Parts: sequence; C-alpha cells; structure tokens
Amino acid sequence: MTRTDFNDNDFDRRARQLHATALASVSPQTLAKLRNARHAATQSAPSRHGWRWLTATAFSAVLAVAIGFQFVPRTATPVAPAQPVASADAATSDYSASLEENPDLYVWLASADARLLAQE
Repeated sequence: MTRTDFNDNDFDRRARQLHATALASVSPQTLAKLRNARHAATQSAPSRHGWRWLTATAFSAVLAVAIGFQFVPRTATPVAPAQPVASADAATSDYSASLEENPDLYVWLASADARLLAQE
C-alpha cells in the first residue's frame, strides 16, 4: 500500500469491523468472568490516594495564603526616636564619626583601583 492509497476513514472502518468480529467470537462465559473480575477489582480497591489529595489541598491552601499576604497592605509601625547611647570611650566615638564623614572612601570606590579589585 502506498502513501497515496492510505485513507483514514477506510482504516477506521476496517479496525471497527475487526473489533466487532473479535467481540462476537468471545464466549458468554468468558465475558461474564471478565465482567465479574472487573467489578470485584473496582469495588474492593482500597483508597490509596487519599493522602495525596490531602497533601495537594494543604499545599494549595498554603500557597493561596502566601499569595494573599502579598496583597495585604502593610501598616507602618511608629518608630521610637533613637536614644543617644552613652559611650564609654569618647575617643572611639570621635574616630568612628571621622570615618563616616571622610569622603576619601567614596573617592577610592570610584577610582579604577576599586573597579580592578572588584573584577578579580
């Protein structure tokens, strides 16, 4: 049979005819045994997938709550004003204050040396 001779409708009709012939040749006793076995299998089958449904439902609920919290508006809590911390060593506080005010760090960060160091 060549590719041009192939027809889907003829193939389907022929397959249905062969199936009907095969069903007609099966004895009624065999059909009854098959039917009884199928019913027994479906009725006595334990439910083994219950925990899977429970797990899927719980995961869906957790996911829905997590997504829901993304849309809850967040209220700003009032922040208490910072209290000055008494330093035991006044020299240390002066030293850290001078580092915070020194712009040399920012000049160094903008230099080529810092970029080369970052690329290593």
